[in-house]
Amino acid sequence: MDKTITILVVDDEKVQLETLKRGLRTRGFQVCTAINGRDALKSLNNSGKVDLVITDYTMPEMNGVELCDKIRDTFKNIPVIIMTAFGDKEIALDALRHGCNGFIDKPFTLDELMNLVNRVII
Repeated sequence: MDKTITILVVDDEKVQLETLKRGLRTRGFQVCTAINGRDALKSLNNSGKVDLVITDYTMPEMNGVELCDKIRDTFKNIPVIIMTAFGDKEIALDALRHGCNGFIDKPFTLDELMNLVNRVII
């Protein structure tokens, strides 16, 4: 990578959040985190630059699709990947209709996530 890519990871499950943060950092990414959609929007508004958002679908207050909508309203060019443990095709289609750039079912390996990240940001 020529420049450091910053990824915002959003998940209300702290173990998942820390695991993703650690894994993505080992792959050379700068990672910031948020525990819900509201915190994610604050982070996007306050940060210098985020290149990609990876968010859980199911979270309190605001789900991943609602977060994707809000990102599209304000930060049109930031790609969004939604992850879910439910593996429902309707959820995936709904996410894509709302402008998400990728979708991944939990559980997934870091390599599977990296394949998707590389397709989305390149």
